[in-house]
Amino acid sequence: MPFQRLPSKEKPDLTPDEILQRAEHFCAFRERSPQEVRDKLHALGAQGQIAEQIYSVLQTDGYFDEARFAHLFVGGKFRINRWGRLRIRQALYQHRLPDQVVEHALATAIEEQEYLQTLQQLAKQKKAQLEGDPQIRQKTAAYLIRAGYEPELVFSNV
Repeated sequence: MPFQRLPSKEKPDLTPDEILQRAEHFCAFRERSPQEVRDKLHALGAQGQIAEQIYSVLQTDGYFDEARFAHLFVGGKFRINRWGRLRIRQALYQHRLPDQVVEHALATAIEEQEYLQTLQQLAKQKKAQLEGDPQIRQKTAAYLIRAGYEPELVFSNV
């Protein structure tokens, strides 16, 4: 039997107050980037002047802040996902954050010594995983570069 789409439900028209309430809940759930907030407002049906007013209210009330988001994003992606600076920078640009915010977050959220220790630890783990492989150095370096670590750091530490 072929796949059949269910009839789509039209979005109910929400009042600006209802949109604001849903957007506040959306922002309170976890830290959001300004672009995520704009996308959510659009998804809720807010357009034009109303969307800008709601966005302004949320920003004024401190529901989101691009510098705070960037700092927490960098710390989380580095400490939890163990991403390198290049991959984190690329992900932040996808959130359409200004260059100076991205660079400040990268400079303040990651300590250089911790960064190098993580790089060395990941290299050691990958080498152990590839033990006996004739291309161990190349594969380890490729893995670390894909994880977003700078090639010059990778090759000096592998």
